[in-house]
Amino acid sequence: MLDTLYGKTFLILGSQLGITWLTTVILLAVFRNLYYSKVAWISASVDGQGNLDLDLDWETIKPYFFGLLVTDIAVFLILLFYGRSDLFLGIPLFTLWSILTGIELALCLIAVDENLGEKVLAITALITCTAGLIGARSGIDFSFLGAGLFGSLLLLIVYGLIRIVFSIPRWIQRLWACFGTLVFTGYLLYDFQRLSLLNEHATSNNWSTAMKVSISIYLDIINLFLKLLEF
Repeated sequence: MLDTLYGKTFLILGSQLGITWLTTVILLAVFRNLYYSKVAWISASVDGQGNLDLDLDWETIKPYFFGLLVTDIAVFLILLFYGRSDLFLGIPLFTLWSILTGIELALCLIAVDENLGEKVLAITALITCTAGLIGARSGIDFSFLGAGLFGSLLLLIVYGLIRIVFSIPRWIQRLWACFGTLVFTGYLLYDFQRLSLLNEHATSNNWSTAMKVSISIYLDIINLFLKLLEF
């Protein structure tokens, strides 16, 4: 299986997604144990279905969160510019980035409702698998989406910056989350078709190409998960 680009890509992608989700699950369990240990900066409430819903004191975790964010961006940039072509550097960097992303996902889940994790994960997996099959097997050329997706991504970035400064009504947040879901679903179609085309060329069947495609699809899936969670 590893003699194809598909095999190489899915090995890297699957292992890193697994590391991310395992990190998220472990950290959520740690926070729950800290709550039961009566840590002052963790509180909780019980939702209508009897599930425990954790709440973290933002002022306590804020310095750690921003440190995590800066580290995450730094590791991603090093991976993007140096790790994609060097597997021995790329895999450890990708693994570290996956762990950092898992920590951020745990914090995002707690900020919204960690009990939604399994439901949002299931929807994300369904969309990803569907987009993968359509993008790789349908024969439809999704390359025309490239410019539109990039422009839409820029709009999402601008919206994110505006949201930091201004208070946005909840219904507008949900509209943008829906828009973001469509954008990253489009990126999945685009990237899976790109993987399919690259797989047909022997010159592309290498670990460097697999690393580059894996990073792209990993970003699509993580951002799709976050937009679904926000929605």
